[in-house]
Amino acid sequence: MANTHDCIETALKLGEIDETRAREAQSAYKQLFDRYATTMSEGQAAARAAADVKEAVANAGRARFHKTINQLQAMRRIRDLVLNTPNPANALTGLMRQAEGHGFKGESVQSLTEAYGDSIRATMNDVMEEVGLNVIGSSRNTARLENLIKELHGEDTGDVIAKKLAKVVSETEARMVRAFNAHGGDIKILKDRGMPQSHEVHQLRKAGFDAWAEHIESKLDWARIENHSTGKPFADTKGAVPPRGEIQAFLKDVYDSITTRGWDDREPAMSVGGKALFDQRADHRVLHFKDGTSQLAYNREFGAGDPFTALMNNLNGLARDVSLMRILGPNPKMGLEFASQTAMKRAADLGDATLEGQVRKNAALAKAMHAHASGAANMAENEAMAHFFSGTRAVLASAQLGSAVLSSVTDVATITAAAHTIGMSASNTLSTSVKLVANEATRETAARMGYVAEALADAGGGSSRFMGKMIGTGIAERLAGFTMRASGLAFVTDMRKVAFQMEFSGYLAENAPRAFDQIDASLRSIFEARGITAKDWDALRHADGRFHAANGADFIAPFHWVEAQTTMPHAEAEGLAMRLQMAIREQLEYAVPTASLEGRARLQGTAAPGTIPGELARSVMSYKSFSMSLMLGQYRRFMNIPTAMGRAKYAASLSAMLLVTGALAIQLKELAKGNDPRPMNTAKFWLAAEFQAGGLGIFGDFFNAESSRTGGGIGETIAGPVVGLASQVLGPIASNTTAALKGEKTYWGRDAANFVRGNTPVASSLWYARTAYSRLVADELQSFLDPQSDILFRRQLAKQQKDYGTQPYIPRIGTGTSLRAPDLSNMFGAD
Repeated sequence: MANTHDCIETALKLGEIDETRAREAQSAYKQLFDRYATTMSEGQAAARAAADVKEAVANAGRARFHKTINQLQAMRRIRDLVLNTPNPANALTGLMRQAEGHGFKGESVQSLTEAYGDSIRATMNDVMEEVGLNVIGSSRNTARLENLIKELHGEDTGDVIAKKLAKVVSETEARMVRAFNAHGGDIKILKDRGMPQSHEVHQLRKAGFDAWAEHIESKLDWARIENHSTGKPFADTKGAVPPRGEIQAFLKDVYDSITTRGWDDREPAMSVGGKALFDQRADHRVLHFKDGTSQLAYNREFGAGDPFTALMNNLNGLARDVSLMRILGPNPKMGLEFASQTAMKRAADLGDATLEGQVRKNAALAKAMHAHASGAANMAENEAMAHFFSGTRAVLASAQLGSAVLSSVTDVATITAAAHTIGMSASNTLSTSVKLVANEATRETAARMGYVAEALADAGGGSSRFMGKMIGTGIAERLAGFTMRASGLAFVTDMRKVAFQMEFSGYLAENAPRAFDQIDASLRSIFEARGITAKDWDALRHADGRFHAANGADFIAPFHWVEAQTTMPHAEAEGLAMRLQMAIREQLEYAVPTASLEGRARLQGTAAPGTIPGELARSVMSYKSFSMSLMLGQYRRFMNIPTAMGRAKYAASLSAMLLVTGALAIQLKELAKGNDPRPMNTAKFWLAAEFQAGGLGIFGDFFNAESSRTGGGIGETIAGPVVGLASQVLGPIASNTTAALKGEKTYWGRDAANFVRGNTPVASSLWYARTAYSRLVADELQSFLDPQSDILFRRQLAKQQKDYGTQPYIPRIGTGTSLRAPDLSNMFGAD
C-alpha cells in the first residue's frame, strides 16, 4: 500500500497539486512520521501523520477560498466606484481619504481607521482611565497593568479590577479580530491568549540568536504554538517541551523573520510586493507565552515599548488593517493597483490625455498615502540611523513645541467655520469645549456617549498633530509626549475634538423629528456622501437609541446608539454606526485640523527612514504637514460652495477669523516669552499673523527680521528643524575654529549658552516655564561664560525693539531694566 508521501508524488505528476505545495506537504509528512514513530507503530504513525497533513492542507484551502471571495468582492466594489465617480482620478485618492467636492461616494481608509480607533477607545475607556498613560508617558498604575497582562494569560491575580479590565481588552480584541476575519483574514481567537508581543529589532540583533533563544524558550507555551507544517501545536499538553531540535529550528525561523522584517523566506519578485494583510496577521510565527509573568519579563528585555503601548498598538493596528482590507480587499496593494488600472482604462477609453495624466498623478499619491496608512513608509532601511533622527526630531519637538497650545487658538476660527457650514451652533461647540476642560462631570458624560480623549492612549501626547509619525518609544519620544501633555496641547486638542463630536450628536438629535427629505440640506448632503439612506436615518433617529444627558438634552451618538438601539441586528447596526462616525470624523478634520495622511504623503513621499532622502524629507515635513492639511481642506471646502457669492462670504469670514486668532496667538506667545505685546499698527505684524493662522508662524518672523525665532535663515527654516539644529551646532564650531586658527577672538561660551537657551527639551519651550529658564539659567550661564554678555543683551534688546517693536517686562541680566507688568498699550503702537 502506497504511503502518503508517494500519493503526494503521484498527485504532483498528474497536475492535481503544484510543486511548492507538494514539497511542503511531503516535508511535513516525513517530519510528523519520524516524530510519531518514536511513540507508536509505523502504521499508526503513518495514519496520524497523513491525517494531520490532510487537515493542514484543507485548512489552507479554506483560508484561500475565503480570501479569494473577499478580494473579488472588493474588486467589484472598487470597479463600480471608479466607473461611477465623475472623475476616476479622484476615486483613487478617495479610497484613501475623503475630499469634499470630488464626487467620490465610497468609504476611505483614513476615515474608517479613525472611526475604528474611536470605537476602540470608547470600549476601552475604563482601561485607559485606570492604566493609561500619565503626563510623563508611563502607565497610571503599573502594578494593575501588570496584573491585567497576567489576567489576559489566564493567571488569577486576585485583582478584581484587573480581571474586569482584562475582560474588556479580550472582548475588544475579539471584536476587531472578527472584523478582520470577516474581510478575508484568518486569525484564531484563543482563550487566555494574552497579548501580541512587539519586538525591538535592534535589541534582538545586539543579543544575537543564541542569547535570545536561551532567554525566550523557557517562557513559551509550546502547547499553544502552532507548527505551520502540521497545523498542530508543538506539544500536546501545557508545560510539555518539544525536542530541542524543533525548538531551535522554529525559534531561528522566528528570529530571522523579526530581524529581517520577513525577508528571510521571501525572494524578490516582479509583483506588487509583500505579503497580503490577511497573510501577515495569520503568519505562523506567533509566540504564545506560558503566562503573563513570562511575557512581562521578556518585554523588559526585548520588547518595543511598555505593555500598555504594545496593547494599544495591537488594537490600533487591527483597526488599520481591517480598514485597509474592508476598502481595498485582503491584499490592499493589489486592490489599489486594480483601482489604478481601472481608472487608467476608463481614461484611455475616453481618449482624454489630460485625464490620463491626472490618473497617473493621483495613483502615485494614493500609493504614497497607502504606504503611510499601512506603516510601510516608516519601515527603516537603517535602524540605527532612523532611530537617531527620529529621536532628534522628538527632542526638537520637546524643545520647540512647548508653546504650540498658544498657537492652537486658531482652532476657534476653524471650529466656527466648520460648525456654520454644517448648520451647528459654533458658540455651543466652543462653550462645550471650555466645559470639558473645566468640568470632569462633562468629560464623564462625553465618555458615556462614546467620545473619549485620545491622549490617554497616545505615547506621543498629540505631537503627531504637528510632527507626523515618530519612530520608537524611547526617552526622546517620551520627552516629546511629556511636553505636549505638560503644555496642555494634548488635553485642549482632545477636548475640542470631543466637544465638536458631542455638538454634532446634539445637532443630529435636533433633526431627529424630521424625515430624511426634511432634514437640513447640509446634513443630508453629508449623509448621502457617506451612504446613509432614509431607512438608515429612521433607525438612527428612533427614540430607543438616543443618549439622554442629566440636563435633559438628548443626542444621537454612534457608539452609544449601536448598543442601545433595538431596530436592527447588531452587526448591521455596527456598520451603520461606523458610517456615521466616519461622517463625524470627516467634518471634525475641518474643525480641528491635524497632520493628515495626505499632507504626509505629499510632503514626505515614500522615502524610507534611515536614508538621507527619507530623513531630509521628514525634517522638511516637520511642522508643515499640519499647514498643508489645513490649506487643502479649506480650499476644497471653498471650491465646493456652489455660488460665487457664497465662496466670497466663506473666504472673507474664515480669513478674518484666522487673521484675528493668528494675531492673538502672536501676542500670547510674546507674553509667554516675558515681552510686551507687539504693536499691531504695522503691515508686517498682520503678515506675520496671517502666517501664524496657517500654522507657519515661524515664516512670519521673516517679515520682521532676517532670521527666524530659532536664529536660522529662510533656507534652514524651509529645510526643517533637524537641518536647523545641524546649522546651530556646526556653524559656531566652524566660526570659532576659524577664528582661533587666525588668532582672533572666539565666542565658545556665548554660542554654548545660546544653544542651551534654545535647545533644552521641555525647559526651552514650555510656555509657562520658558521665560524663567531663559532668565534664571540661560542668561546666568551666558553671563558666566561670556564677559561681554551685558553688552550683547543690550544690543539684542535694541534689535528686538527695531524688529518687533517690543521690550521685555521680565528683565534680562545687566540691561538696567526692572520687573514690571506687561505694557498692554504697546499693542496699539503707543510709545
